[in-house]
Amino acid sequence: PGERGRVSRAMLAPGFRDGGMEMQSREIRIAAIFALLAVMFAADAAIPRVPDRQVELSMLLKGTIDIAPDGGVERYSLEKSKDLTPAAVGILNKQISRWRFEPVVIDGKPSEARTNMTIRVVASPASDGNYSLVIQGANFSGSKVSTAEKLRIKTRTGIGPLIRVMMSTGATGEVYVALKIGPDGKVQDGVIEQVNLTVLGTDKQMEDARVALGDSSLALVRKWTFSVPTQGESAGKPYWSGVLPIFFDGLDSSGPSQQYGRWRAYVPGPCAAVPWRDPEEGGSNMEHRCEIDALPEGEFTLDSSGPKLLTPLMQG
Repeated sequence: PGERGRVSRAMLAPGFRDGGMEMQSREIRIAAIFALLAVMFAADAAIPRVPDRQVELSMLLKGTIDIAPDGGVERYSLEKSKDLTPAAVGILNKQISRWRFEPVVIDGKPSEARTNMTIRVVASPASDGNYSLVIQGANFSGSKVSTAEKLRIKTRTGIGPLIRVMMSTGATGEVYVALKIGPDGKVQDGVIEQVNLTVLGTDKQMEDARVALGDSSLALVRKWTFSVPTQGESAGKPYWSGVLPIFFDGLDSSGPSQQYGRWRAYVPGPCAAVPWRDPEEGGSNMEHRCEIDALPEGEFTLDSSGPKLLTPLMQG
């Protein structure tokens, strides 16, 4: 729903050449990305793989947004905005100004508020060879929340099992683990809500890869403990529901700061239902598409956290 921005490959990546799958842009390296997408199942080259049209390009951006007392957007800023592709910045400039939030109430009255945000912009191949650009997801978290009001990871085990799974299978991707945390800070229940793969293969191979990444992630996180909120609106609940993204990244040896603002290729996975989740507290149980892929990596985000966006992410 809503307006989709139609952009050419050149707008996404200046210097891109169709025939050779080559480009000089530092913003997106399609030749390298699509070569890596095929690495995992190179031994089965004769077996048909999923169509390339299922592959999406996405960019996860960070910034802040100032909300007016009436819920409108006063201003916003993005990290390293000068280094971002103009196509992504253009659609954000056009859409964010149209957003409207539920007014933030402080001391009983609507007030100005600044919140941190992460936004996922997705470019999907269109039938004419260009790309359809949309804001796929957004997450907002208040910037003035004390430690006692947050749910935080307290103790965690080593990620050795995850590394071994990635090395033994060749599977890489983004795993979104939905968790139910009890008052004692232990995991009461967990579900793999979605796995977005950064490798290609047959339907069966990709299903096996999602299972391998998801099962190993959930088994590891079940051993972790969390510090639960002791103050604020989130304190004193029988349980807390949220999502923890875990990225298995074999695409680039550079750190997250070097990857920020670059397009990343992946195949979105199906969305699993979360049985304990209250639909009014956010998240999605859509059959094919989750609304959680704008959550920051490595942070446990409560379903009900942050200001509530009342308007669609994309408007005509």
